[in-house]
Amino acid sequence: MLFREIIGQEKIIEELARSYQKGRISHCQLFSGSQGDGSLPLAIAYARLVLCGENSSSENSCGLKISELKHPDLHFIYPVANNLEIKSKAISVNFLPQWREFIHSNAYGSLYDWHLSIGIENKQGKIGTDEVLDIVKKMSLKSYEGGWKVAIVWMAEKMNLSATNKLLKLIEEPPDKTLFLFVSEDSSSLAETLISRCQIIKLKKLSSEKIYKELISRGYSSEEARAASIRSSGDFNKALKTVGNKQEEKMFEKWFLSWVRSAFKVRTNKEAVIELVGWSKTLSKEGRETQKSFISFALELFRQALLKNYFLNELTVFSPKTDFNFDAFSEFITGQNIEEISQELEKAYYNIQSNGNSNMIFMDLSLKLTRLLHKS
Repeated sequence: MLFREIIGQEKIIEELARSYQKGRISHCQLFSGSQGDGSLPLAIAYARLVLCGENSSSENSCGLKISELKHPDLHFIYPVANNLEIKSKAISVNFLPQWREFIHSNAYGSLYDWHLSIGIENKQGKIGTDEVLDIVKKMSLKSYEGGWKVAIVWMAEKMNLSATNKLLKLIEEPPDKTLFLFVSEDSSSLAETLISRCQIIKLKKLSSEKIYKELISRGYSSEEARAASIRSSGDFNKALKTVGNKQEEKMFEKWFLSWVRSAFKVRTNKEAVIELVGWSKTLSKEGRETQKSFISFALELFRQALLKNYFLNELTVFSPKTDFNFDAFSEFITGQNIEEISQELEKAYYNIQSNGNSNMIFMDLSLKLTRLLHKS
């Protein structure tokens, strides 16, 4: 991973390069951003600069080791859990081959993508004390190549308090040329004792223009790139999934169409509530990540409808793949109801993520939608 391969974040890259050149490398740094903004690839590119020096951009021996994620002085920590192969005390090193494949396939991937790749999509990955004891031992030894040792902790918010406290002892009195790079999408969940010891680097959400240009460079059509970049909300991983998962989007559209049609009917036909009950049961049988993805799809569709209703056609990229009359539907989405609809969808997303009863969550959301659709 090289700085020139990072999407956007130019000012941060300049500052990181400048601090290295001046020899001002803080031994503990926190890359704080949001999903799909490139925090992880940026941390890897910075680690390459620190480990390989001024020639880090060349494919020399050091650069090749970093590219293959096999440099002996570059260590990774990431959330894991026991699976069918690793049945107890799972730590990052047990999943190193899968981690390398994950980074090489999409360094902008999400935590769920990672969980899916190691077969723990129905579990909560964590960074525990066994993990920290392993990295403390590695970072306390001399470097293999006589220079820096770097540890990248991805999704640091998944590190429990006990693990954090054990790691703090090393961070407070680090060996010479030891660098910890924490990568977090929710720094508010990190222990204050850890945050206070880190130099904080805040990443910005990616612009739709940057995402558009990157998708074009990867061979996607201008139409595909434009639609995905607008709907990405600054998340490059989401943009990639938008252009690469048309079948799922068509399924989501069918679910959405069935949902809003039933919600509209309730006003004049109370028996249509039975249809919403059936719809909620259908959605509740899907996996939680699919449910969350559908809610995100619905949020974006309501936003697109609002833009359409206010004649902002240049920002409207939704193109129905079913018999959905999007123009007619858009007339019901206005400034009078969009905020409440968005709030209810976001609340449902949070409740699904918190392992709430999905059938009850979708039923409650559906009943509220029957009222909000007519509040225009």
